Amino acid sequence: MYEYYVLFYLIISHKLDTKYDIRNTRNDIQEKEGCKTMELKEKNEVEETEKSSKEEMNEMINQSLEKFKKIKRGDIIKGQIMKVDEDGYLVDIQYKMEGHLPKNEKSLFSEKEETITHTLEIGDEVYLYVTNVDEKNGNVALSRERAKYFQIWEKLNEIYRKKEKINAEVIEKNSNGLIVNIGLRGFVPKSQIETKFIKDEDLDKYIGKKLDFVIIKLEKRENKVILSHRLIVEKERKVMYKKTLADLTVGQEKEGIITNITKFGAFVDIGGVEGLLHISEITWRDMKDATKLLKVRDKIKVKIIDFNKENKKISLSIKQFSPDPWKDVKEKYSIGDEVEGKVIKIKDFGAFVEIEEGLNGLLHISEMAWAYVNNPSEIVSEGEVLKLRIIEIDPEKRKISLGLKQLLDNPWEDVKKKYPVGSVVEGKITQVTSYGANVELEAGVSGVVHLSEIDWEYVEKPSAIFKKYMVLPLKVIKIDEDAHLIFLSRKRTLPNPWDDIDKFYKIDSIVKGKVIRVRDFGAFVKLDRGIEGFVPVSEIDWERIKHPSEILKKDKEYEFKLIKIDKEKLQLTLSKKRLLPDPWLEVQKKYAVGTLVEGKIVNLTDFGAFVNLEKNIDGLVPLSEISHKKIDNPESVLSVGEEVTALVIKLDSRRKKISLSIRRAEKEEQKRFMKDYNKKQSVDKILFKDLFGDMFDKK
Repeated sequence: MYEYYVLFYLIISHKLDTKYDIRNTRNDIQEKEGCKTMELKEKNEVEETEKSSKEEMNEMINQSLEKFKKIKRGDIIKGQIMKVDEDGYLVDIQYKMEGHLPKNEKSLFSEKEETITHTLEIGDEVYLYVTNVDEKNGNVALSRERAKYFQIWEKLNEIYRKKEKINAEVIEKNSNGLIVNIGLRGFVPKSQIETKFIKDEDLDKYIGKKLDFVIIKLEKRENKVILSHRLIVEKERKVMYKKTLADLTVGQEKEGIITNITKFGAFVDIGGVEGLLHISEITWRDMKDATKLLKVRDKIKVKIIDFNKENKKISLSIKQFSPDPWKDVKEKYSIGDEVEGKVIKIKDFGAFVEIEEGLNGLLHISEMAWAYVNNPSEIVSEGEVLKLRIIEIDPEKRKISLGLKQLLDNPWEDVKKKYPVGSVVEGKITQVTSYGANVELEAGVSGVVHLSEIDWEYVEKPSAIFKKYMVLPLKVIKIDEDAHLIFLSRKRTLPNPWDDIDKFYKIDSIVKGKVIRVRDFGAFVKLDRGIEGFVPVSEIDWERIKHPSEILKKDKEYEFKLIKIDKEKLQLTLSKKRLLPDPWLEVQKKYAVGTLVEGKIVNLTDFGAFVNLEKNIDGLVPLSEISHKKIDNPESVLSVGEEVTALVIKLDSRRKKISLSIRRAEKEEQKRFMKDYNKKQSVDKILFKDLFGDMFDKK
């Protein structure tokens, strides 16, 4: 810049010297010659010279100033560091004055208010932003941080307009997506990362990776740049999708990447196209959880086993790279062979055993031991290796039946001789259940004591009598050779209170007992001597009740009438209502057949009308007994709440029902009226027919 000042100085000095020389020459001539003519001539020459010099000087100054383009606030210019001091840098900006760049600046690329310290040296060339121009004081304020900021935004705008892709590094994650370094902080929402949904825990794998993105939104005011990697992936996948589908055929082998794992299998990307690797096609083994062998993003080799061109569905397989173990199963194994297998799963009905990869057999619970087995886990455990015998092979159904007990001695061959029905044996309780107890008589021979065979008295919980590992005498009551089970009884080893039941209980006798159980169908009553009686719900009260608990309460004592003794079923039937007067006897007297009664209609049905005679006593008028005329519906002649007179035509003592007739009641009333009338008039010759004959003739 100093050379320009020197240039100006030389130009101006040169012109001034020329002017002074001309003036001196003019003075000399005047002095020597004193010629007025010459003075005029010289004067003209001087004026022309001065004029020419001014024009040349102005032209040269203008040419020099053209090199100094006018700068203003907001310009981005290139400058060179000329001097470094504590306050900052003196910068040559190719202008009539130098610029000043502060050493420290506020960062425009950080969310927090951070300060940037420049580390520049003399001679470094940098782009700078003009923040202020002070012509009077010869000051130009500069900013390197703003220059970077505006240059980046200009570049981003250009990329956005041209829809170009940008390669950038993922530097952070947050709950909503990824942060990318594009000169400033760009944001990639989770929905714009991949074509698939991305879980929070999967975001970590992207940090540190460089990926291609497209800008989908720019907000300079808010300093926001929204990016998408998904659009790049989708575009690439479209190209791959068309190419892969065009070349795809069944039987092809493909390299693929697992994109998702579900309960029914895994989805594999085989080149822009996803195929389903069903869980049944992963291995010949029985598999329920694909994650045991596969992981998302694993690279695997698959075989195309089906391709539906219409719906673009592709089925894949891994297991078909190896032969089906069931194809030659009969060549490798025979019934009766002894094999070794690993227990892979235990069910209530048995255990599945793997003989070799993809070849499983079933060890049924009935084939585990000669004794009764309540639960397979009592005999085998998952992961255990067993020696077994093949008892059945069915290649078509892909089933092999295995046996464990066949390798053991069969104790049931002479069980009937050792444990005849009726004999008392000693057994050890191995398990107490809700229905009784399981008993071991010897190794391989077991029995069961049912709840009803524990004691002559009712036992609610078997654990109240039996304890595990208890040894006690039991009576053999039945042997089931097919099920390999002996039915035992504890109570039959005890004195039977039913042997002399007739001595203590008689029919129609009154007994006292405590209600111990109440059920919908009746109540159980504990009597003395440990005997239980049963009160049916129909024997609790003469009136109909919804539930026995309305009258009989648990743990309370009542008197009952013994109405039946059944020695075979070991049951005493009791009655409470028979200790009470039977209200039906009074009904029979009061409502004898032929009695005229009055009542109110309380219900109308398709088959007749119910008439309330008094509290808790109703009678039924059948449809045919309502009117002399034929009717299809009682409502055509009667209504609920109507008072009627009816004739009792039938009493059902067993069902406790009264049948009535309105139609016959009218005749009966007429008949009785005539009878009373004849008595009063002493006229014996007047007949019922004579007075009401017309009525019967019409019919």
